Amino acid sequence: MSLAEHLADALLEQGAEAVAVVGSWTTGDATEDSDLDLAVIGEGPHYRLEVHDGTLVSVGWATAEEQARRLYDPHWLGTHVHGWRHAVVLRDPKALAAGIKEEALKWGWVQVEVECDEWVAETVTGLAEEFLKLVASLRAGDDLTAAAQRSTLALRLPRAMAIRRRILYGSENRLWSLVADELGSEWREAQSSALGLDGGGFDEGCRSARRLFELAVHEAHDLLDQSQLGAVEYALRRARDL
Repeated sequence: MSLAEHLADALLEQGAEAVAVVGSWTTGDATEDSDLDLAVIGEGPHYRLEVHDGTLVSVGWATAEEQARRLYDPHWLGTHVHGWRHAVVLRDPKALAAGIKEEALKWGWVQVEVECDEWVAETVTGLAEEFLKLVASLRAGDDLTAAAQRSTLALRLPRAMAIRRRILYGSENRLWSLVADELGSEWREAQSSALGLDGGGFDEGCRSARRLFELAVHEAHDLLDQSQLGAVEYALRRARDL
């Protein structure tokens, strides 16, 4: 925290309106390899990684309005709400950071039910294209593309499932295990295989990525409109045909 205090003063001199520490250093989960996450309120570079005194420091700038908006944006809120709830405010002459932290503490899922459901439906439907690329590349014997698409599905589907199940995960380091705990053994096994953890080989990993997509579609089925249902059902049908 002494390093964070020093950097906060320097950031104020660069035009920051407030500086807070977020992430693992505020929750007791930090290790010797953890970076120091600084949330900076103000106009500045969106995101930078720097090294100070042998520590990797991530510095994310956003205006107060943008920081508050992200509390209600499904793309951000999985980490953003948790981060601000546990934030350690270092410099805040206008009480901007204090206001955002207070808003995060009062925040509830009921405020974003519609936005979250729509985002989950759009995300799962959008990944139907990546799923078809996986199927097509396997058919064409293009293992490199298939490996990339398999990884895309294994990395992106859990974020949608976290929002579907209303999970705040703070750090993406915990995302995959939290989603697996919530969705159960079938998801956990498919996820582990798709990520190459079970030693089942390339083909088995690709089949598991396909299973992940099927499970995600089942999980989000009641959120999909007719157009979205048509897209995902086409992708699944095409996979069966091939």
